[in-house]
Amino acid sequence: ISINVPAEPGEVIRAAGEDITAGTVVFGEGEIIGAAQIGVIASLGRAAVRAVRRPVVAIVSTGDELLEPGQEHEPGKIYNSNAYSVAAMVTRYGGVPKIMSIARDTVESLEAALEDALDGADLVVTSAGVSKGDYDVVKDVLSSKGEIALWSVRMRPAKPLAFGMLKRDDGVGVPHLGLPGNPVSAMVAFEQFGRPALRLMMGKVQAEKPSVEAVMDDAIHNYDGRRVYARVHAYQDAAGVYRARLAGNQSSGVLSSMAQANGLAICPDEIAMIDVGEIARVEMFDWPDDIF
Repeated sequence: ISINVPAEPGEVIRAAGEDITAGTVVFGEGEIIGAAQIGVIASLGRAAVRAVRRPVVAIVSTGDELLEPGQEHEPGKIYNSNAYSVAAMVTRYGGVPKIMSIARDTVESLEAALEDALDGADLVVTSAGVSKGDYDVVKDVLSSKGEIALWSVRMRPAKPLAFGMLKRDDGVGVPHLGLPGNPVSAMVAFEQFGRPALRLMMGKVQAEKPSVEAVMDDAIHNYDGRRVYARVHAYQDAAGVYRARLAGNQSSGVLSSMAQANGLAICPDEIAMIDVGEIARVEMFDWPDDIF
């Protein structure tokens, strides 16, 4: 073996501190601890660090009409889709979902379900029972368990929405988010209210979703002065311009259009229509929060 090149001083040597120098703040408040972060922490010899744990979200669907997926269908019944779509969103946004048993339309069933849900939960999410004309038993039980601050918001879909605090037996308050029963309304409401709540619980200060300004291929109508969240599919055209088209039927009960969409186009409450060719802000579903 012959070596014809002289060795340079310091060549092929890893200098102490070349990765992280003394005094460097490695991770700040609100940073998500992922695979790379765990590796860095281990490389510094730290066996443990202080962190905010993932919030536990208890999910309670209510209604005599509900069946669980896998059960044989019965006339007049529908499957409990809301619990599973909301659970998937909780996981997506960093929480730990806990799907509870269905609460039936009796005081005893709902009280028992809420007692179970409050045990160990950082947030309780209920589905259905908050719309005008729904069973009074749901509203009565929710009110008796704590304080309900609001019953509706000026948006479409998801106008029926409750928020307040439920009290455990030890007097500790647990935030409660009451979603509408319509499947799309439940998902849109969780996007707008559940997601920001989870982010705040995890120490995140940025609550807004990543969004783009898109040229609309279809019109968005606002018939009643509410903020409209339209299910859209956003894309880039050949010129690199973001555009968006409506993703199927916009009824609040048509869940398949949520599966076709990759975002929500927003028509503000003071605007009667966003016409074809006009610009709408589109909140993207699956873009990471720090993409921008």
